[in-house]
Amino acid sequence: MIKLYTDAGLNTNLNLGVVAYVIRINNNTYKEATQKNNADNHYLEFLALKMALKKIIEKHWNNDILLIHSDSQIVIDSIDKNYSKHYQPILDDILEELKAFPEYFAKHISDKDNGEAHGLVHQKMLNIRTHGNK
Repeated sequence: MIKLYTDAGLNTNLNLGVVAYVIRINNNTYKEATQKNNADNHYLEFLALKMALKKIIEKHWNNDILLIHSDSQIVIDSIDKNYSKHYQPILDDILEELKAFPEYFAKHISDKDNGEAHGLVHQKMLNIRTHGNK
């Protein structure tokens, strides 16, 4: 089973957005956090999932059941309903990527339970504020 944790954060004062994901597969963990210029936190939450799915598929890790964990209720609800009033284009991209998996489940979790991805977002923001985009 592939366990995927995604998160995003936005600092509107600095116009700074960050998306992050943690992929756990075969006792290995892969992490990434990336700066993204977008002023919509919900969109960034969808983007984090889209980027993670792309990475899993590119690495050919998509031959197992995927368990998506997100602290974004709108992302989870949208996947469950195959519909999003304001984010349908990116949701359509995500739903298309999900077809590459034999099966998937999407679960809403608390910020506390999403600590590793959440921490990656905040660490990346701190690094960018302190050192620029490195």
